[in-house]
Amino acid sequence: MHATRAIVAIENGRRILLGWALVAGCLTATAQGVRTPDGAPVAAGGARYLPPAQVQPGRYVLGINVRNTPTGVEIASVNPGGVGQRSGLEAGDVIVAVDGMQVGYVGGRLNDLGDEIARRVDGAGRVTLLVRNRRDGGLVQVPIQFNQATSRAVMGRILVQPGVAVPGSAVATIRVLDVTHPQWQNVAVVQGQSAVTALPLPYRIDLPVLPPQHRYAIDARIEDRGRLLAQMQAPVMLAAVDRDQQADLTLAAGAVPAVGPTPGLAPRDQVQRWIQTYLGRPVRPFETEIWLATLQRGRPLTDVQIGILSSNELFERQGRNRDAYVAEVFRLVYGALPNPAQYADLRARYDRAFGVRQRFVEDLLRQPR
Repeated sequence: MHATRAIVAIENGRRILLGWALVAGCLTATAQGVRTPDGAPVAAGGARYLPPAQVQPGRYVLGINVRNTPTGVEIASVNPGGVGQRSGLEAGDVIVAVDGMQVGYVGGRLNDLGDEIARRVDGAGRVTLLVRNRRDGGLVQVPIQFNQATSRAVMGRILVQPGVAVPGSAVATIRVLDVTHPQWQNVAVVQGQSAVTALPLPYRIDLPVLPPQHRYAIDARIEDRGRLLAQMQAPVMLAAVDRDQQADLTLAAGAVPAVGPTPGLAPRDQVQRWIQTYLGRPVRPFETEIWLATLQRGRPLTDVQIGILSSNELFERQGRNRDAYVAEVFRLVYGALPNPAQYADLRARYDRAFGVRQRFVEDLLRQPR
């Protein structure tokens, strides 16, 4: 049975024009409304339609992937930042009815979720779903409020450079980041994950309403059981967050972590690699020269590594949280998340350093795991 994503498109109230498209490897149902020139809605199956030029481009998007069953429409996954997520829908929930009309397979025939929402949503973009809660099996009424009739999503493909082995158990993580200020680097406003079933991997991430004056970027990485396999060298900047846009994301092999500098690599190249790997962003103007000045004062190259790993920027990215910070430093240095015993040791080391991050990193590099 195919997984279907119910995407509902409504123009100025209730309009009906049904179509199907294959998007990101799953069958997607699209319902677009149509009115006659005098403003009267066209009934389903009616013969009068507006010419395409008169149909407005906006649409409401529910943002869920579903499976139709005889007991309702089961939610397979919820797109991050979409209307479904904001309304409290979760994977495993089953949508039984839309404003009292049963959906899914009814008497052996498909009563499509997208069709029913298109027919029953009111002029203010409101509709109510009857949902069987996955947690306790109870039935609950879930009000849905579509806001602006505009789809805001970033979509494209995740590509991996040759030579990277990606097992079937790998998971891709895609994040939209607010990069307005340096101390906000890698602050995720939306994050989604997907099993890597094939490469290139199609993706779509729905955006919430975001402050348009901020700057945003998108990045991705692939991991397998906590081990980094591939990552982007730098996030891709987004042109806008108020409309659909396309962005293919190319990942390179996750760097084989080294406790110290990479043998044979020039100091300038090593500093730039640490900035890109540890801070997940491009090198800023004059930043390399500032760090190289440390070497000119006779300090070893490992002091630059310690400085970047103990920087305020990296600490701020972890929400100034000790536990998140020590786990992230471990991951950056060793390319894997710490196990429970290592995690306890990291917290103990941090506490022994009295929260002085430079001491903590020095101790970790001097006495590795």
